[in-house]
Amino acid sequence: MEFNDKYEKQMISIDISIFSVIDNKLKVLLIKRTNEPYLNMWGLIGGGVYNFESCEDAVQRELQEKLGINQISPILSGVFSEPNRDVRFRNISISYYCMTNADLLKNHNETGRETEWFEINELPNLAFDHKDILLKALQNLKEKAFDINFMKEYLPKQFTLGSLQAIYESILQVSLDKRNFRRKMNSLKCLESTGLKNELDTHKKSEIYKFK
Repeated sequence: MEFNDKYEKQMISIDISIFSVIDNKLKVLLIKRTNEPYLNMWGLIGGGVYNFESCEDAVQRELQEKLGINQISPILSGVFSEPNRDVRFRNISISYYCMTNADLLKNHNETGRETEWFEINELPNLAFDHKDILLKALQNLKEKAFDINFMKEYLPKQFTLGSLQAIYESILQVSLDKRNFRRKMNSLKCLESTGLKNELDTHKKSEIYKFK
């Protein structure tokens, strides 16, 4: 096949939206860029895919290089192929998302890269089209929100129904009716009482639950 300049200067990259529940709120991990374009702006963890590796291998390499971890297995989220999404050259992004426990990163991020957890509603301006990539990942996460086998690993081990509802409101980005939320959780048959009460309540003590 002869070289065709229509294919010149094209790149494939991967971008990962890493979510965690911190203080009953959904947050995303961002990293500060150390080079142009968008020097010192925040963006998603990611980078280019080497010619000798798959996108999945590139995800694991970037997580190791940027965060110093290899215990996360992101899920495919979408493809972003707008020709002008990168000012340097044609750059197609294969995007992924995952949930994790924030403590995992706290204990392992020794790479020296500046990272920070941001609430979904308090995002800084993001490099490239990373906001669009993040919103797509958030939509995918919302669709898995009531997949308890997936979610319970990343939610608190014990909780009141009120605090669990607050977490789901943060993930789903909506206000939930108290009765409807509790009816939904009851229908999933995924909760059981610990027999404990929340001693921090000033009036009636809320019951504390855990996942079965």
